[in-house]
Amino acid sequence: MVREKLKNLTRDYLLRATYSHLQKFATTEKNLRAVLDRKARRRLPAEAGDELYAEAKKWIDDIVQKAVEQNLVDDYQFALSRARSLVQRGNSAQKIIQKLLALVVGTDMVTAVMEQLAAQYPDMDYRAAVNYARRRRFGAFGSDQGSDNVTEKQRASMCRAGFSYSVASRVLEMSGEELENIVYRKD
Repeated sequence: MVREKLKNLTRDYLLRATYSHLQKFATTEKNLRAVLDRKARRRLPAEAGDELYAEAKKWIDDIVQKAVEQNLVDDYQFALSRARSLVQRGNSAQKIIQKLLALVVGTDMVTAVMEQLAAQYPDMDYRAAVNYARRRRFGAFGSDQGSDNVTEKQRASMCRAGFSYSVASRVLEMSGEELENIVYRKD
């Protein structure tokens, strides 16, 4: 098997890779740094010394810093938009916090994002529970209504997803029309 010739690692290559990545994906500062680091490691020849990698790390730090200064990378906005989409998908507040922390967004930022979400969606967990029920076809959204055994399993699934017992029960007992009004109302 013939190995392809490695191209040289340059600052311009890392800059182009940054813009290409940012055109496709929203990202955090830490993730962008990791993406560029992987690209740099792939481009470096196996016999490259530590000094070449150290120079690449300086380039990466400089490029990421400039992206932050130009507001191309904003951790807070990324966390806020991610949290909004998780609410729309039907994730509980507890799950949203866990997912944001897994993205290595600081706890102070997660607290600020959750406060802003709570102000925007006063009934965030309830609304997310309705979206979760719609996505999973629970309660009035499903076809097998009325069976106590099925309802209990659906309630248990919602509780495992991070919703309280009272919120899960309330959503599962609502009529289809009430649920549709909640799902399709505009904010």
